[in-house]
Amino acid sequence: MSFLTNLVFNGEVLMLIVGMCSIISSDPGLVACNSSPSDKLIESDASASELRNELPNEDCAFGGRVRYCKRCKANVQGFDHHCPAFGNCVGQNNHRLFMVLLIGFIITEASYIVCSLQFATKSEILDTTRSQNGLTGNLASSTMLFSVLQMAWQVLFLMWHIYCVCFNIRTEEWINWKKYPEFHLSNESQTGLEIHIIRASYKI
Repeated sequence: MSFLTNLVFNGEVLMLIVGMCSIISSDPGLVACNSSPSDKLIESDASASELRNELPNEDCAFGGRVRYCKRCKANVQGFDHHCPAFGNCVGQNNHRLFMVLLIGFIITEASYIVCSLQFATKSEILDTTRSQNGLTGNLASSTMLFSVLQMAWQVLFLMWHIYCVCFNIRTEEWINWKKYPEFHLSNESQTGLEIHIIRASYKI
């Protein structure tokens, strides 16, 4: 690898480390609000409207939706999911940082795969058996395969989060949508129209 390639790759790794430290210590959007003691989820339109009135940032991209994280035992505004890799919730305040980190991981792993392929081609690792490669060759091939697998599911994960952003829905809301009344369709307008027609017919 050239000096420029090494410099770019090391810079990407350094940025990932800084980003990981930032998201681990970041505030995902913790709020103090009263919720039900059973599962701490918002289950009525009244409680949801009360929480929105308590939150100052109603015009933000994620709105005033507050969800409860069972692992952190805290209410998080714009809660998406609890990330075990970072040990922190992904909410309104750090969702953009999470997306940037996810893209950064994909770019860094793609760079590592390219560098590993260049090294494997130059060292003719792919044309020899595993016993002939030695420790360096086996390490390069195994880590390259691991990076390919990592990048595969991370690309799908990124596509999923882009889908969620486009349709303004969080991962936790998509999984547990039955627990949130704002995602339930109602026929109140149709019912009201039918009542109006019935009343009009009685008058006639």
